[in-house]
Amino acid sequence: MRTLFLCLFLGISALSFAQLTVAANAYSTQCSGSATGLVELTPDGAVGEVTYSTNLNLNALLAGDYSFEAQDESGQVATVSFTILDRPETCGCTYPLAFNYDLAAEVDNGSCVFASDQSCLADIVPDGVVGTNDLLQLLVEFGVVCE
Repeated sequence: MRTLFLCLFLGISALSFAQLTVAANAYSTQCSGSATGLVELTPDGAVGEVTYSTNLNLNALLAGDYSFEAQDESGQVATVSFTILDRPETCGCTYPLAFNYDLAAEVDNGSCVFASDQSCLADIVPDGVVGTNDLLQLLVEFGVVCE
């Protein structure tokens, strides 16, 4: 009753806070099946800092539907929902001169390994071991005339 009297005395008809809302701007994955999707969250109407009820890395998401809550310091709660789409392209090494060139790759994912990148030059198939696979790869290339 004391609060109501004070409000009326000061001429304040209503006290209200802006309702907490969170806008989600979702970005699709870079390649099919990769955890490269991300979301940018923009809170509005928040009182103080906003915390989210998730421990996901919002910069490394798989394709799918996501939903969790956001809460500000005053206790306002908003639900955040978004969808990360999966791009159909296949990722891999797209440089033909790389050891791990992938003919099926449509988007380069930065995984290419070149001769200068290796500390063990005899590891022709860059698997970290000098072995039979390296010898077989050498035999496949044996006799090829280089241009």
